[in-house]
Amino acid sequence: MCERVEGRIFDAAPIRRRASADDDARRTMMGARATTTTTATATVTRKTTTTRRSAAAARATRGDDETIAAKVKNFAIATTLATTLSLGAVTSDAKAGEIEILATPAPTAGYIVDDAGLMSRSTATAVNKTLKELEDATGFHVNVITVRKLVFETDPFAFGDKVLETWYPTVEEGNDKGNLLLVKSTKDGALVGGPKFLKQVGDPLIDSVLTSNYGINLEQEKYNEALTSSVKRIAAVLEGKDDPGPPAKFEAQKGSNFKTKSETSEKRDVFANVVIGLLVISFVVPMLQYAGYVVGDPDFDE
Repeated sequence: MCERVEGRIFDAAPIRRRASADDDARRTMMGARATTTTTATATVTRKTTTTRRSAAAARATRGDDETIAAKVKNFAIATTLATTLSLGAVTSDAKAGEIEILATPAPTAGYIVDDAGLMSRSTATAVNKTLKELEDATGFHVNVITVRKLVFETDPFAFGDKVLETWYPTVEEGNDKGNLLLVKSTKDGALVGGPKFLKQVGDPLIDSVLTSNYGINLEQEKYNEALTSSVKRIAAVLEGKDDPGPPAKFEAQKGSNFKTKSETSEKRDVFANVVIGLLVISFVVPMLQYAGYVVGDPDFDE
Protein backbone atom coordinates (compact mmCIF):
# COMPACT_ATOMS: atom_id res chain seq x y z
CA MET A 1 0.00 0.00 0.00
CA CYS A 2 1.48 3.33 -0.99
CA GLU A 3 0.81 6.78 0.37
CA ARG A 4 1.39 10.18 -1.21
CA VAL A 5 3.18 12.66 0.99
CA GLU A 6 4.01 16.12 -0.39
CA GLY A 7 4.08 14.92 -3.94
CA ARG A 8 6.08 11.76 -3.18
CA ILE A 9 4.94 8.27 -3.08
CA PHE A 10 6.09 6.09 -0.10
CA ASP A 11 5.59 2.47 0.67
CA ALA A 12 3.97 2.27 4.23
CA ALA A 13 4.38 -1.48 4.77
CA PRO A 14 8.00 -1.38 5.99
CA ILE A 15 7.15 1.35 8.47
CA ARG A 16 4.30 -0.65 9.91
CA ARG A 17 6.50 -3.74 10.18
CA ARG A 18 9.14 -1.73 12.06
CA ALA A 19 6.48 -0.35 14.39
CA SER A 20 5.15 -3.81 14.97
CA ALA A 21 8.67 -5.12 15.69
CA ASP A 22 9.24 -2.26 18.17
CA ASP A 23 6.00 -3.08 19.91
CA ASP A 24 7.01 -6.73 20.18
CA ALA A 25 10.37 -5.76 21.62
CA ARG A 26 8.75 -3.45 24.17
CA ARG A 27 6.30 -6.20 25.15
CA THR A 28 9.18 -8.67 25.51
CA MET A 29 11.13 -6.27 27.73
CA MET A 30 8.08 -5.56 29.83
CA GLY A 31 7.44 -9.29 30.20
CA ALA A 32 11.06 -9.87 31.20
CA ARG A 33 10.86 -7.02 33.71
CA ALA A 34 7.62 -8.44 35.11
CA THR A 35 9.21 -11.89 35.41
CA THR A 36 12.26 -10.42 37.13
CA THR A 37 10.06 -8.45 39.51
CA THR A 38 7.98 -11.54 40.27
CA THR A 39 11.09 -13.62 40.86
CA ALA A 40 12.60 -10.98 43.13
CA THR A 41 9.34 -10.65 45.01
CA ALA A 42 9.11 -14.40 45.44
CA THR A 43 12.72 -14.53 46.64
CA VAL A 44 12.11 -11.72 49.14
CA THR A 45 8.92 -13.43 50.27
CA ARG A 46 10.77 -16.74 50.81
CA LYS A 47 13.55 -14.99 52.69
CA THR A 48 11.04 -13.15 54.82
CA THR A 49 9.18 -16.40 55.55
CA THR A 50 12.43 -18.18 56.39
CA THR A 51 13.49 -15.32 58.66
CA ARG A 52 10.14 -15.36 60.40
CA ARG A 53 10.34 -19.12 60.89
CA SER A 54 13.87 -18.87 62.28
CA ALA A 55 12.77 -16.11 64.64
CA ALA A 56 9.77 -18.17 65.73
CA ALA A 57 12.01 -21.20 66.29
CA ALA A 58 14.47 -19.08 68.28
CA ARG A 59 11.63 -17.68 70.37
CA ALA A 60 10.31 -21.20 70.96
CA THR A 61 13.79 -22.41 71.99
CA ARG A 62 14.19 -19.46 74.35
CA GLY A 63 10.74 -20.15 75.69
CA ASP A 64 11.61 -23.83 76.33
CA ASP A 65 14.88 -22.84 77.99
CA GLU A 66 13.11 -20.30 80.16
CA THR A 67 10.43 -22.87 81.04
CA ILE A 68 13.05 -25.47 82.01
CA ALA A 69 14.99 -22.88 84.03
CA ALA A 70 11.79 -21.83 85.77
CA LYS A 71 10.93 -25.45 86.58
CA VAL A 72 14.42 -26.10 87.96
CA LYS A 73 14.24 -22.94 90.05
CA ASN A 74 10.80 -23.86 91.39
CA PHE A 75 12.00 -27.39 92.20
CA ALA A 76 15.03 -26.04 94.07
CA ILE A 77 12.83 -23.63 96.02
CA ALA A 78 10.36 -26.39 96.86
CA THR A 79 13.14 -28.75 97.99
CA THR A 80 14.73 -26.10 100.19
CA LEU A 81 11.38 -25.20 101.70
CA ALA A 82 10.54 -28.84 102.38
CA THR A 83 13.94 -29.43 104.02
CA THR A 84 13.55 -26.32 106.15
CA LEU A 85 10.07 -27.30 107.23
CA SER A 86 11.22 -30.84 108.01
CA LEU A 87 14.13 -29.67 110.15
CA GLY A 88 11.89 -27.12 111.79
CA ALA A 89 9.35 -29.81 112.59
CA VAL A 90 12.02 -32.02 114.18
CA THR A 91 13.39 -29.15 116.24
CA SER A 92 9.89 -28.08 117.25
CA ASP A 93 9.07 -31.62 118.38
CA ALA A 94 12.23 -31.75 120.50
CA LYS A 95 11.53 -28.36 122.07
CA ALA A 96 7.91 -29.31 122.60
CA GLY A 97 9.06 -32.44 124.49
CA GLU A 98 11.09 -30.43 126.98
CA ILE A 99 8.39 -27.79 127.38
CA GLU A 100 5.64 -30.35 127.79
CA ILE A 101 7.55 -32.19 130.49
CA LEU A 102 8.19 -28.99 132.43
CA ALA A 103 4.55 -27.99 131.98
CA THR A 104 3.26 -31.40 133.09
CA PRO A 105 2.24 -31.57 136.77
CA ALA A 106 4.16 -33.92 139.03
CA PRO A 107 2.80 -37.48 138.68
CA THR A 108 0.50 -38.44 141.54
CA ALA A 109 -1.55 -41.38 140.24
CA GLY A 110 1.46 -42.98 138.56
CA TYR A 111 5.20 -42.66 138.23
CA ILE A 112 5.80 -42.41 134.47
CA VAL A 113 6.08 -39.51 132.00
CA ASP A 114 6.84 -41.30 128.73
CA ASP A 115 7.18 -38.34 126.38
CA ALA A 116 9.40 -40.28 123.94
CA GLY A 117 6.92 -43.16 123.73
CA LEU A 118 9.54 -45.83 124.47
CA MET A 119 7.80 -47.91 127.11
CA SER A 120 5.55 -50.81 126.25
CA ARG A 121 2.37 -51.46 128.19
CA SER A 122 3.87 -54.39 130.07
CA THR A 123 6.96 -52.36 131.01
CA ALA A 124 4.84 -49.44 132.23
CA THR A 125 2.72 -51.79 134.34
CA ALA A 126 5.77 -53.46 135.88
CA VAL A 127 7.52 -50.16 136.62
CA ASN A 128 4.41 -48.61 138.19
CA LYS A 129 3.93 -51.70 140.36
CA THR A 130 7.55 -51.71 141.60
CA LEU A 131 7.57 -47.98 142.37
CA LYS A 132 4.17 -48.13 144.08
CA GLU A 133 5.43 -50.89 146.37
CA LEU A 134 8.58 -48.85 147.01
CA GLU A 135 6.64 -45.74 148.02
CA ASP A 136 4.27 -47.71 150.22
CA ALA A 137 7.18 -49.38 152.01
CA THR A 138 9.67 -46.50 152.31
CA GLY A 139 8.00 -43.23 151.32
CA PHE A 140 10.46 -42.63 148.49
CA HIS A 141 8.79 -41.46 145.30
CA VAL A 142 10.68 -42.07 142.03
CA ASN A 143 9.51 -40.78 138.65
CA VAL A 144 10.58 -42.32 135.33
CA ILE A 145 10.86 -39.76 132.51
CA THR A 146 11.68 -40.32 128.84
CA VAL A 147 12.35 -37.56 126.31
CA ARG A 148 13.22 -37.71 122.60
CA LYS A 149 15.92 -35.02 122.60
CA LEU A 150 17.26 -32.22 124.78
CA VAL A 151 17.64 -28.87 123.02
CA PHE A 152 17.40 -26.10 125.61
CA GLU A 153 19.25 -27.93 128.37
CA THR A 154 21.49 -30.57 126.79
CA ASP A 155 22.90 -31.91 130.07
CA PRO A 156 20.61 -34.72 131.33
CA PHE A 157 21.48 -34.07 134.99
CA ALA A 158 20.75 -30.35 134.67
CA PHE A 159 17.43 -31.04 132.95
CA GLY A 160 16.52 -33.69 135.55
CA ASP A 161 17.23 -31.22 138.36
CA LYS A 162 15.16 -28.55 136.59
CA VAL A 163 12.19 -30.92 136.35
CA LEU A 164 12.60 -31.90 140.00
CA GLU A 165 12.68 -28.25 141.11
CA THR A 166 9.64 -27.45 138.94
CA TRP A 167 7.58 -30.32 140.33
CA TYR A 168 8.78 -29.99 143.93
CA PRO A 169 9.77 -26.34 144.55
CA THR A 170 10.75 -26.69 148.19
CA VAL A 171 13.38 -28.89 149.83
CA GLU A 172 10.75 -30.51 152.02
CA GLU A 173 8.68 -31.54 149.01
CA GLY A 174 11.61 -32.88 147.00
CA ASN A 175 13.62 -34.34 149.86
CA ASP A 176 12.57 -37.95 149.24
CA LYS A 177 11.79 -37.62 145.53
CA GLY A 178 13.87 -38.84 142.61
CA ASN A 179 13.78 -38.66 138.81
CA LEU A 180 15.17 -41.33 136.50
CA LEU A 181 15.62 -39.70 133.07
CA LEU A 182 16.28 -41.38 129.70
CA VAL A 183 17.16 -39.40 126.55
CA LYS A 184 16.50 -41.35 123.36
CA SER A 185 18.60 -39.37 120.87
CA THR A 186 21.85 -39.52 122.86
CA LYS A 187 21.10 -42.87 124.55
CA ASP A 188 21.98 -41.64 128.00
CA GLY A 189 20.20 -40.21 131.00
CA ALA A 190 20.46 -39.18 134.62
CA LEU A 191 19.36 -40.12 138.13
CA VAL A 192 18.70 -37.07 140.32
CA GLY A 193 16.79 -36.43 143.52
CA GLY A 194 16.48 -34.63 146.82
CA PRO A 195 19.08 -34.81 149.62
CA LYS A 196 17.48 -37.77 151.42
CA PHE A 197 17.01 -39.69 148.18
CA LEU A 198 20.60 -39.16 146.99
CA LYS A 199 22.05 -40.10 150.38
CA GLN A 200 20.15 -43.39 150.42
CA VAL A 201 20.93 -44.27 146.83
CA GLY A 202 24.62 -43.32 146.85
CA ASP A 203 26.91 -42.28 144.03
CA PRO A 204 28.20 -45.82 143.25
CA LEU A 205 24.70 -47.01 142.36
CA ILE A 206 24.02 -43.93 140.24
CA ASP A 207 27.24 -44.46 138.28
CA SER A 208 26.59 -48.19 137.90
CA VAL A 209 23.02 -47.68 136.68
CA LEU A 210 24.05 -45.16 134.04
CA THR A 211 27.15 -47.00 132.83
CA SER A 212 25.84 -50.57 133.00
CA ASN A 213 22.04 -50.71 132.90
CA TYR A 214 21.83 -47.80 130.50
CA GLY A 215 25.13 -48.33 128.72
CA ILE A 216 24.70 -52.02 127.90
CA ASN A 217 20.99 -52.00 127.05
CA LEU A 218 20.81 -48.68 125.21
CA GLU A 219 23.72 -49.76 123.03
CA GLN A 220 21.35 -52.39 121.64
CA GLU A 221 18.34 -50.02 121.84
CA LYS A 222 16.71 -52.08 124.60
CA TYR A 223 14.97 -49.11 126.18
CA ASN A 224 12.42 -51.11 128.17
CA GLU A 225 15.06 -53.41 129.63
CA ALA A 226 17.22 -50.44 130.55
CA LEU A 227 14.38 -48.82 132.51
CA THR A 228 13.03 -51.95 134.23
CA SER A 229 16.46 -53.19 135.33
CA SER A 230 17.40 -49.73 136.63
CA VAL A 231 14.16 -49.36 138.57
CA LYS A 232 14.65 -52.78 140.18
CA ARG A 233 18.13 -51.85 141.38
CA ILE A 234 17.03 -48.44 142.70
CA ALA A 235 14.02 -49.90 144.50
CA ALA A 236 16.09 -52.69 146.07
CA VAL A 237 18.71 -50.29 147.45
CA LEU A 238 16.08 -47.82 148.77
CA GLU A 239 14.31 -50.71 150.53
CA GLY A 240 17.56 -51.78 152.17
CA LYS A 241 17.88 -54.97 150.13
CA ASP A 242 20.90 -56.29 148.27
CA ASP A 243 21.66 -54.69 144.95
CA PRO A 244 20.76 -57.14 142.13
CA GLY A 245 23.80 -55.84 140.29
CA PRO A 246 24.31 -54.69 136.72
CA PRO A 247 23.36 -56.83 133.75
CA ALA A 248 25.95 -59.14 132.27
CA LYS A 249 27.30 -57.87 129.01
CA PHE A 250 27.24 -60.47 126.27
CA GLU A 251 30.49 -60.70 124.40
CA ALA A 252 30.92 -62.84 121.35
CA GLN A 253 33.55 -65.52 121.72
CA LYS A 254 36.73 -64.41 120.07
CA GLY A 255 39.03 -66.83 118.33
CA SER A 256 39.92 -68.35 115.03
CA ASN A 257 37.79 -70.91 113.23
CA PHE A 258 40.90 -72.49 111.72
CA LYS A 259 42.40 -75.60 113.29
CA THR A 260 45.87 -75.46 114.78
CA LYS A 261 48.82 -77.36 113.38
CA SER A 262 48.75 -79.91 116.22
CA GLU A 263 45.01 -80.55 115.73
CA THR A 264 45.51 -81.03 112.02
CA SER A 265 48.44 -83.44 112.55
CA GLU A 266 46.49 -85.44 115.13
CA LYS A 267 43.50 -85.86 112.82
CA ARG A 268 45.80 -86.75 109.93
CA ASP A 269 47.41 -89.53 111.99
CA VAL A 270 44.05 -90.96 112.96
CA PHE A 271 42.91 -90.93 109.35
CA ALA A 272 46.11 -92.70 108.22
CA ASN A 273 45.66 -95.42 110.84
CA VAL A 274 42.10 -96.02 109.73
CA VAL A 275 43.13 -96.33 106.08
CA ILE A 276 45.94 -98.77 106.92
CA GLY A 277 43.60 -100.88 109.00
CA LEU A 278 41.09 -101.08 106.19
CA LEU A 279 43.79 -102.12 103.72
CA VAL A 280 45.04 -104.84 106.05
CA ILE A 281 41.54 -106.18 106.51
CA SER A 282 40.86 -106.14 102.78
CA PHE A 283 43.94 -108.32 102.13
CA VAL A 284 44.03 -110.57 105.20
CA VAL A 285 40.36 -111.57 105.35
CA PRO A 286 40.21 -113.04 101.81
CA MET A 287 43.45 -114.94 102.45
CA LEU A 288 42.08 -116.43 105.65
CA GLN A 289 38.87 -117.36 103.89
CA TYR A 290 40.85 -119.05 101.14
CA ALA A 291 43.05 -120.93 103.64
CA GLY A 292 39.99 -122.13 105.52
CA TYR A 293 38.42 -123.33 102.30
CA VAL A 294 41.57 -125.25 101.28
CA VAL A 295 42.10 -126.86 104.65
CA GLY A 296 38.49 -127.99 104.88
CA ASP A 297 38.43 -129.57 101.42
CA PRO A 298 39.56 -133.29 101.60
CA ASP A 299 39.94 -133.53 97.84
CA PHE A 300 42.33 -130.57 97.63
CA ASP A 301 45.56 -132.71 97.78
CA GLU A 302 44.34 -135.07 95.10
